[in-house]
Amino acid sequence: MRSVFGPRRLSQRRPGVLAAAVLLAAGGLFAPGAGVASAAGSAPVRACPAETTGPGLPALGAVPATAAVPDGVDVPATAAVYGARYPGEVHFLVAPGGWTCDVAFFAADGGEEAFVHPGAAVADPTGARFDAVVQAVFVSGGAQTNIDLVCGFVPRAGAAPNTCNAPARLPADRVHSVPTSAPGLLLTAVGVPANTREPNLPATGGPNRTVALVTFQSPGGPAQAISCTLPASASPVPTCQGALGHFLATGAAAKQLTRADLAAALTDLDAFVASYLAQS
Repeated sequence: MRSVFGPRRLSQRRPGVLAAAVLLAAGGLFAPGAGVASAAGSAPVRACPAETTGPGLPALGAVPATAAVPDGVDVPATAAVYGARYPGEVHFLVAPGGWTCDVAFFAADGGEEAFVHPGAAVADPTGARFDAVVQAVFVSGGAQTNIDLVCGFVPRAGAAPNTCNAPARLPADRVHSVPTSAPGLLLTAVGVPANTREPNLPATGGPNRTVALVTFQSPGGPAQAISCTLPASASPVPTCQGALGHFLATGAAAKQLTRADLAAALTDLDAFVASYLAQS
């Protein structure tokens, strides 16, 4: 079984992938600050349009008009909060404003992913190649996909009794463990150079660098992941800091962290993103 951060078989997907373009222009939300900032309050949400769910599935979650921005997370003025709807729930991600939001739901295993990218919507975002994208896996789809989502970067996630079916990461990757005192919680930041195809991150291989965050609760999950691949014109440092930080602060991993641990993790993650994307 392949990592769900890589391409998935079309047979796994609900007919009619949840995909549509977000055509709203970027609006001024919150100006970025230096390091970890105080709570920004709330931000308007750009709802990712979606089709109706299949037979027997709950209705799509309702996207609120605004979403809370957690302490320590900045949403730059050039970015926006997108709301991706799935049967019974909604997840949020930060990406450049005015881009296109494609949402994929896998009815076979409940996998939930989202892609925010320039240009028109695509019929199969999981199989598309984007030079610029913010890509998130909110739900991996199961116990083995939890492991495979992370173990290519974090061998500990695939240690016995687990089995890792993901390919090993490339030597060119920069892998950084984000410190946490939460038992069994693995937070790992990853940097991938431009023009380098990392098999566990399908957004890589193009002209822009990628930064990613994978989270895993040992021994069997849940696992989540987000990658941010942006050109220089899209303010990659503050936008990717906002994308990865918001994902961490609102995701499954945050439920295992104390307020102090989360603040420290966000500071550490911001420093990694800035260091990697700013290097020559």
